[in-house]
Amino acid sequence: MRILKLTPVISAIFIVFLVALLTQPKSMPVTQTYSEQESPLPSPSTIPSPSPKLQSKSSSTPILGAATAQQSGFCLRVPLLLYHHIQPISIAQQEGETNLTVSPEYFENHLAYLASTGYTTITVEQLASALLNHQSLPPKSIVITMDDGYQDIYTYAYPIIQKYRVLVNLMIPTGLMGNPGYLDWGQLKEMAGSGLAFPYNHTWSHASLGKASPEKIEFEVITAQHQLEEQLGKRASIFAYPYGSENSLVVEFLKSHGFIAALSTIPGFTQCDSFIMSIHRNRVGNAPLTSYGL
Repeated sequence: MRILKLTPVISAIFIVFLVALLTQPKSMPVTQTYSEQESPLPSPSTIPSPSPKLQSKSSSTPILGAATAQQSGFCLRVPLLLYHHIQPISIAQQEGETNLTVSPEYFENHLAYLASTGYTTITVEQLASALLNHQSLPPKSIVITMDDGYQDIYTYAYPIIQKYRVLVNLMIPTGLMGNPGYLDWGQLKEMAGSGLAFPYNHTWSHASLGKASPEKIEFEVITAQHQLEEQLGKRASIFAYPYGSENSLVVEFLKSHGFIAALSTIPGFTQCDSFIMSIHRNRVGNAPLTSYGL
């Protein structure tokens, strides 16, 4: 048998490969609570193409607010409502978006119900501050969140928001702004300037961070943060996980970069400081809010 001699260059390459193989980081547990199906995300560009339409279970089925995480520490009962599209069902059917759509009629029904039954809408920052400082909130406080920055929020939801003077929290994937079907920065600035809408960080391209590398996590979060500051003149201290996907690496990165709270897609009405980086939210659809335990 002939024995091959390794040249110094090949030996060096072999050693580097062996070291890289032995020092690969271990995978971390990933929390992904949303039933959206993921597809390849857009490559970095000046204006990235939109991510594929999100898929989810039927929005007409009420999801009750039963907490799924162990409650400990200082807790408050504050429901967070989760919306995506607000548009006529006929348009949703044409676009294949019925699973994530609430009709304008039902959205107005929801806001009218909150107004007539004594609910007070607050921001996520107000909730986070109360949890961190162990303070009470107004009776029947509730948080309205709207994910992904779709253009129909401005067209159909914003006039109703203005009518009822409620506060809404917008989770914005900044790289998708200005693409077809999404808000543009002018619309977002107008809404934020009204004092009724509060935009927060939802990554740059709606990336699933629970499966991302440290470099990808940093790029997605920091790029979005810089764009929000540049466009709106305010630093976002709240984060929302796309697809509800998170792990300990993501959580620690957010904490180390000044985020005080983060939103999950885990259902539940009770919020605690012990899971402030995974605040619970309840997706609602085309049904009265009484169907969701409110």
